Amino acid sequence: MTRQSLLRGRALLPVWALVFASAPWPACGSLFAADDVLARCRATYAALRSYADTGTVVTELGLSGAPTLKETHTFTTYYRGPRYYYFEFNKDKTAGGDRFVIWGDETALHTWWKTTGVDETYPPGKGAGAFAQAEYVTKGSASQIAPLLFSKAGLQGTLANLVDATVEGAEEVGGRRCHRLTGVSRDLYPATGREVRVRRTTIWIDAETLLVRSVLEDTPRDTPAGTILRVTTTFEPQANPTIEDARFRFAVPNSRK
Repeated sequence: MTRQSLLRGRALLPVWALVFASAPWPACGSLFAADDVLARCRATYAALRSYADTGTVVTELGLSGAPTLKETHTFTTYYRGPRYYYFEFNKDKTAGGDRFVIWGDETALHTWWKTTGVDETYPPGKGAGAFAQAEYVTKGSASQIAPLLFSKAGLQGTLANLVDATVEGAEEVGGRRCHRLTGVSRDLYPATGREVRVRRTTIWIDAETLLVRSVLEDTPRDTPAGTILRVTTTFEPQANPTIEDARFRFAVPNSRK
């Protein structure tokens, strides 16, 4: 090889370096790429100073030989680190219009459930109980993003428990380009390690902001044959918005409504 060839080769190195540095994540089939996307996503939430979203939860219940029942619920989230938090879930009015609220600051977390009219208080170190209570009532929506925001609290949730993820490609959700990841999520009993509700889960993560845009939880594996139990949660997230103190307050109603 001549001296001129070596010089031309060296001149091309920076160009190739830029190409590889700016290359997108693999489009599909890469476990390494999925782990990378998830790690970046989780790190993004953990670093947020504040967060807000509005969203919907669409539940589909179908029994063998019967029409599928579909309900649409809504929720709102506000967070300001390290502990200011507000989450409100409103059930589909055609399904009773129930309501569940979690709110709190440095002193404690609180919950209120419209059906029972009961409010509960969870001091620091006991906040996981607030989300455990909310899991069933809110169709899992209360435990989607909270484990990512409170990353050191060890909260359980669909996204926190996702394993065996792969990148399937890219799709638009709400006009935003997203990475589509598919894996398996499961609920865990910490004391025994027993796994329940093992389900195929698909997540759409915004390619630019790395915030979650949608989560599809398919029918759990132990569900009786012919039954459909599907949950789709969709988010309109905001990273580091300015949130007034009033957003973190909740006045417990004097009576059930």
